[in-house]
Amino acid sequence: MITKVVRGWKVGGLIAYLMGRGRAQEHVRPRVVASWDGRDAAWQPPQVGDGEFDRNLGPLIRALRAPAVAAGLPEHDDEGKRGYVWHCSARVAGGDRVLSDAEWAEVARDLLDGAGVAARDDAGGPRWVAIRHADDHIHIAVVLVRQDTGRRIWPAHDYPRLREAARGVERRLGLTVTAPADGTAAKAPQRGEIEKASRQGRLPARLELTRAVRTAAVGAEGLVGFLAALRATGYLVEVRRAPSGDPLGYKIARPGDVSASGEPVFYSGSKLAADLSLPRLLRAWESAGRGSDVAAPLHAARRRVDAARAVVGSVRRGGAEVDAQGIAQATFPVLSAVGLWSDELGAAAETFDRAARPPRGARSREGARAAGLRRVARQLVRQRRMLGVRDEPGAAAVALVVALSALVREIAAWQEDGGRPHQAAAACRAADTLDGWAANRTTPGAGDADPVDHGFAARRPRVEPRLDRAARRSSTMPRG
Repeated sequence: MITKVVRGWKVGGLIAYLMGRGRAQEHVRPRVVASWDGRDAAWQPPQVGDGEFDRNLGPLIRALRAPAVAAGLPEHDDEGKRGYVWHCSARVAGGDRVLSDAEWAEVARDLLDGAGVAARDDAGGPRWVAIRHADDHIHIAVVLVRQDTGRRIWPAHDYPRLREAARGVERRLGLTVTAPADGTAAKAPQRGEIEKASRQGRLPARLELTRAVRTAAVGAEGLVGFLAALRATGYLVEVRRAPSGDPLGYKIARPGDVSASGEPVFYSGSKLAADLSLPRLLRAWESAGRGSDVAAPLHAARRRVDAARAVVGSVRRGGAEVDAQGIAQATFPVLSAVGLWSDELGAAAETFDRAARPPRGARSREGARAAGLRRVARQLVRQRRMLGVRDEPGAAAVALVVALSALVREIAAWQEDGGRPHQAAAACRAADTLDGWAANRTTPGAGDADPVDHGFAARRPRVEPRLDRAARRSSTMPRG
């Protein structure tokens, strides 16, 4: 079950939309299935025509708004504060059975109670209503004002709590079980960014800047080289420093991207991605700096990748305690560096991104294997012209990509063992892309070539059945 929450101010407009025909006439028999006072379907207004409720919605809207009116709250943005109308949509997976109205009513109560928005036994809590206008989902509208005191309600951690409540509903009703909320989803461009990019015929700024920052970070040894690489490609970068002069953060903008006032639109590194904040980058550069910095040939890079894969496999089999999460995080810059060779490999790196992110609250400390992978990434970026940015990658490069695929599949299995199907599925898809790229560059006579170059071509790792199931679950999950 996928849940999504938005906040607003006008409960009347929301109810009118939910009980209406929809933007594309997609709402079928809209009806009230649950409410705050237990009257549920009794709040269903009579229709005045085919699919029209007109002013008959007035009693329901006035009842919902009553606590907010008594508290003197406006129906518009109150000095930048968040709206007091809490709107949640809850949708089941495509293959799940159709729930009855009574079942959806219980689902609404479970979600509100679990999210800490409206407790089941709180008679003085907020007023809310659940509306159904399709087989596979409902909408819940809540006015976040207590009926007994008139005070506004500010739910704490309602999004992750709602996700856990949804998982409880899935288990109770035998629905498709989705992954917990772990904070690993990528930060998507906002609607305004997408519309602006569409008008300009460009990639959304957030996506372009994220890719540019990652490329510069992978090849740099420290902040100076990082800033120089970005500025050399035309980006605007500013560093925020403490009074002592120590760097605290940075922000970046692309040339020509300005606000209505004509100022550059900057994004801080942490807003692009958590691992691109300056503290995280400084730790990554420190990790890559441990050990020898002599540029390694492709064969040596492949050996480091193989060693990292063996370590992750050992962890899965209950071996020595090492930080597999650190290896997963350090694998991503290697894929990013290899991604400079072709758009296909670049797509594999972006797909793997989620598999590399630690779940919310997790902490990791990178060991020697992870540090070695970061050095490999830096060396690959430095040698990218020699290794095939302009020329077709040779046999040693193909062998490295296949070895990376084996490492990525091992990470996928480790993520699946840890109960993280989204990350496991992302890693599996990335490995498939890597294998496809390598297969297209395998020559018929490869068996006669140097085994050092081609020895990995026939050793594609077996994808375990549970990973296939994880990938299928991810591909069938409905969108929020």
